[in-house]
Amino acid sequence: MDEISYSALIKSLNVISIPESFEKAYTKWNYEGLIVTQDQMADILSRYNLETKKLNTLQSYLQSVTQNNLCEYYVKFLCWVLCEQRYEYSIDSNTDFNVKNLGDFGKALNFIICLSCMIYSEKDLIRRNIPKDLYKEIPHRMLSLQMKSYKETGELTIFDLPWSMNFYTHSIYLFDRFLFVPCRYDDVYEFYRCNDEVTAIVKGNLEVDDMGQLINEEDEDLSEETNGKENMIETLPKEKKNGHFYGRFGKDRKKAFISFYDEDTTQVKGNRLSPCGFITKDIITLDKKNWKKILRKNDWMIGFHIPEGEGYTKEHVRISMKLALNFFRKYYPEIPFKGFWSASWLYDGRLSLFLKKENRIVEVQRQFFNYSGGWNGEMAYIELYGGIDICLENAKKDTSLQRNVADFLEKGGKLCETGMVYFPEELEKSYDNMIYIKNSDLEEQQRLFEKNGWRKCL
Repeated sequence: MDEISYSALIKSLNVISIPESFEKAYTKWNYEGLIVTQDQMADILSRYNLETKKLNTLQSYLQSVTQNNLCEYYVKFLCWVLCEQRYEYSIDSNTDFNVKNLGDFGKALNFIICLSCMIYSEKDLIRRNIPKDLYKEIPHRMLSLQMKSYKETGELTIFDLPWSMNFYTHSIYLFDRFLFVPCRYDDVYEFYRCNDEVTAIVKGNLEVDDMGQLINEEDEDLSEETNGKENMIETLPKEKKNGHFYGRFGKDRKKAFISFYDEDTTQVKGNRLSPCGFITKDIITLDKKNWKKILRKNDWMIGFHIPEGEGYTKEHVRISMKLALNFFRKYYPEIPFKGFWSASWLYDGRLSLFLKKENRIVEVQRQFFNYSGGWNGEMAYIELYGGIDICLENAKKDTSLQRNVADFLEKGGKLCETGMVYFPEELEKSYDNMIYIKNSDLEEQQRLFEKNGWRKCL
């Protein structure tokens, strides 16, 4: 096929939604990439016992793609970007590689791209001599869910495409209890170490609310539905009482202060980040002779993800992290991983209002250096009650945590997703003790809870 410009390719196919950055990737493309073959597709899907009609439908879609030169070219390009360039050119929840100009098979391109990535990405794993037992089942953790849905509905919609691609590109690995994937640190804190102590400073000119949480402009989008009022419970109609609003920050939340930051050749000064997960008003000064920067924006980290199931304990966290660090250092020696990163509703310090300190959620939370990303509380609602469309009064409340959180939210309490980091130097320390959090941090957190009236919501 003759070479075609990126804009002409995207326009001709009428692609639904592709990241703007992919245009730059197109200029670097060396025409590598592939499309899964009919035999490869049949082999991948053989374990799922698809009805003949449904399998034939998928194979007819694939045949249509390979017979269309423009579409074949497009799929190969995307396979290359998603596998070879995945850390340079990312996708988000709005990405949809399906196209509008190719009928039914145009709606199957996301799926065909995923299968193609399964085949193409294995090339790099073989080059790195990674044992096949460590990765051969990884794509099927996602594909099994996809095929279950396809059997039941006939739909090929890919669930959460950015998350799914971690599996289809063999980028994520399971060690003991948890999943791990390379990622870039992309937040507003810089971390420093002096001997055995770690601290963090927030960058300057950022708005912080009275809960010590960042105020992100993109999250302040409820004004029309709440009329600028903070009490969601009273102002929203009954059917609106779901995860979008319970536990969510109010549109009118006020900034308590603007973060300060200053740095010169000898010292750095700024607002201290509490390892409990909130920004303090305290301005600290670090002498660069004693405090070494150990994490900054865009550094490589190992993403830590929590599958459903038993075993969410500090013991399994430590075992899994050690296995993951040894693996990535051995098989990806060119990447200077600085530590571990994660974000979850499970790291929100307010959960300690409902749970004893011996609870496994609290114990794990206090192993990490937690931080505010300015994120809202829908994740907790979804995980606890099953979905944002479920009214709280109708949600399941089988556990004490579900009941206590529901009561907290009904009384106006707020929750938030929280980030965390963890550094390799701590892997040999006893997990029976808090790692970064001190008793003084917990006391400060309790004062913050009291100030914001969280205890009155219990």
